[in-house]
Order: sequence, then structure tokens, then C-alpha cells
Amino acid sequence: MTRAPALDERPLGARHSSRTRVYLAAATIAARHAWANPVEIIGRGVFLGLLLVVFSGLWRAVPLGEGAPDARGLLWYLAITEWVILSLPLVHLDLERDVRTGDLAYLLPRPVSYVGVRVAEHLGTLAVRMATLAPVAAVLATLLAGGLPGDPRGLLLAVPLGVMAGVLGVITYASIGLTAVWLQDVTPVYFVWQKSAFVLGGLILPLHLYPAWLAAIARWTPFAALLHGPGRTAFGFDPAGAATTAGLLASWTALFAYALHRIHRAALRILDVNGG
Repeated sequence: MTRAPALDERPLGARHSSRTRVYLAAATIAARHAWANPVEIIGRGVFLGLLLVVFSGLWRAVPLGEGAPDARGLLWYLAITEWVILSLPLVHLDLERDVRTGDLAYLLPRPVSYVGVRVAEHLGTLAVRMATLAPVAAVLATLLAGGLPGDPRGLLLAVPLGVMAGVLGVITYASIGLTAVWLQDVTPVYFVWQKSAFVLGGLILPLHLYPAWLAAIARWTPFAALLHGPGRTAFGFDPAGAATTAGLLASWTALFAYALHRIHRAALRILDVNGG
């Protein structure tokens, strides 16, 4: 009787195919769980609506200054940036919890990457959130702004850029979460990242309204591509600018994916030393 080969004895292509199926299964299951939780979906939609209502009133009441976009463009900009940021699942909290409970010591050394499975799960959740929040953001922005942006073709570019930004956010959050192996509590790191994203990413106002020195600093960070990049499509159809944003998002995603890989390997070494 022929013995079935163990996982490590299979050809490299077969191992990669098996892992890919595991990741796809994890993403699919997580997406189904997210879809089966309408309370959270509705809650995020309501929160997004409240933000748009507040800022639509604010921008109509406060003079925006010479050279600033009109209130309609700004509202669509905010709808896009909030769509991205509110869709991001908090993967770092799951990783931190696994470290605190000790589960990480048993999950990290498995043949199928624990971090890969966690990332896949939250990408599945991200897909559901983005798919459900996008129409909410579009309908509310249309109603509150009184119509579509001046050049609505830009919105076609916002969708792929927003999805790329979401993937970058999930990988970044995973990198933050895995530092719990050393820090135990990743809240300070997440807090710094979140506030930096709000300010340097231009969550509420586009970077071209910032002081020149601050906008220049912001463009050297991943936050500008994460939020301002998709959001600026509300101001017009700019394929060249969108391509630049896509390149930046891809580059930052690759950089943080590599950082996550290195952190993962370092965590494995710590477990080996400690006998985990």
C-alpha cells in the first residue's frame, strides 16, 4: 500500500496550492460571518451617515476660502475616505488577544501560516464591509451634496483605489498586531497609526488645502496614498494621478507585507528560544 506523502514532502507547487485553498476558505468563511451580522453593517452605515450629515452642514455654514473645492466635492471626498477607513477590520486586536491568551504559541509554528490565515479572514471581512458601505456612502453623498461630483467619472477610479487601500490597511494592522509578542499591548502603536492616518492621510480635508510644508511631509508617508489617494478622485477624472496612487499603494503594501513577514519570523524565533 502506497503511503500518502506528508505535507512537507509534497512538491512546492502542491504545498502552495494547498495553502492558497486554506486562505481562500478562511476569507470565504469570514465573509459569510460578516454578511450574517446585519447589526454591525447597519451600525457602520448609520455612523457614516452621521458623519456626512455633520460635515455637509459644516461646509455649507463655514466659508471654505479662495481656491478651495466646493462643498459638494468635499462631501464626496469625505464619503470616499470614510468608506475606506470604516471598512477596515481591526485584525490587530485578534492578534493581540492570541498573544495574551497564549494561543499564538501553538498557532504560529503550524505549516499553514497563522498570520496568513488571519490576514485572509480579515480580507474577507473587508470585502463585505466595502461592498455594503459603498452604496450607502454613494446614496448619502448624492442626497446631501445635491448630486454627483462635477466629473463623476472619477468615482470609477475610487473603487479600485479604495480596495487597494483596504488591503494595505489590513496588512498594516496585522503588522501592528503581531508586535504584541514584544509589547503585549499594541494600543499605543495603533493609536499613533490611526491619528497619523487621520492627519497625514487627509481624512476630512484633501492635502492640497494643507499648509505646503505639512502636505509635503504627508506625501512621503503611506497615509496620503491610503486616504487622500482614493478621495481625490472626487475632484475629477485623472487616470495619470490614479495610476500614481495605485503604484504607491502597491509599493507600500509590498513594504508592509515584507515587514509583516520579518516580524512573523522574529516571533517564531522567540517562541523557539522560550520553548513555545
